[in-house]
Amino acid sequence: MPKMSQYRIFVSVVETGSIAQAALKLNYSPPAVSKQLNKLEDSLQVQLFQRSHKKLQITKAGQHFYPKCKNILLSIAQAEDALLAEHDAISGTLSITLPKALSRSLFFELLSAFTLKYPQIQFDIRFSDQLKDLHDENIDFALRLGRLADHSHMVAIPLIQTQLLACATPRYLEQYGTPKSFADLASGKLILMSPLNSSEALRNFFQKEKIHPEQLAAHRCDDIEGVYQSVRAGLGIGMLLDISVQQEIDQGTLISVLSERNLPRKQLYLLQKKSQWQTQKQLAFKTHAKSFFCEASRSLNQQLHN
Repeated sequence: MPKMSQYRIFVSVVETGSIAQAALKLNYSPPAVSKQLNKLEDSLQVQLFQRSHKKLQITKAGQHFYPKCKNILLSIAQAEDALLAEHDAISGTLSITLPKALSRSLFFELLSAFTLKYPQIQFDIRFSDQLKDLHDENIDFALRLGRLADHSHMVAIPLIQTQLLACATPRYLEQYGTPKSFADLASGKLILMSPLNSSEALRNFFQKEKIHPEQLAAHRCDDIEGVYQSVRAGLGIGMLLDISVQQEIDQGTLISVLSERNLPRKQLYLLQKKSQWQTQKQLAFKTHAKSFFCEASRSLNQQLHN
């Protein structure tokens, strides 16, 4: 039996005044209580009680030891209560990593809605196009698009099916016309990610459509924000995620073209560490994210069919 249990037995015997009463209180047998008291005294090399067949009397050493032992047990109980309260509280920091492609997405509306429900939450947001080790980096969640590499040490929760849209400004389309295909750009231009930064899904799409991006007149950027800003400035047609430009499409500041070309779709996943234990804030965020994107998916589908 651990020494902490022996401390509890000692305190209970002092407070009840007898081994029998302490045994009843702790749901042990009297011989078990007596045996653990003897073990405690042996380990401390101090006699804590004077025993006789008529009564049990605490020694002076036992009297000195009792308040210290009681305080130790109280401190442990308080620490356990604080730990449980912290585990149950939906407060503190949630760390999340996501790719730059989501920097203009609905995800930040999700975060805002979550803090309205749980105002004691803070976010530690880290942008990276490389999937971090959630254990080593102490990250609660990661958002990732498309096919996942090895994630055997993580749980992947599908949130929403996204799609790339070919977008341009009304001014650009007035000047260069609305193309019917990628081969029909005339004097217009595409805005593409540089080859090292382009997505695998888009490369596969171009290959399937027998399009050779290197032969197209195109502006190139090494960052998705550069593609967005170039499109907004009227430099050409860029491929952007629907969940990143839906507001601009709704407002008419961007127009989706080439929709019949069936541009690549990508699944958005919420990744978390495989663990037996999850805090209440992690459980609450996971539930909130699934609910938020379920509603967002319905809204996007309704707009698509209107």
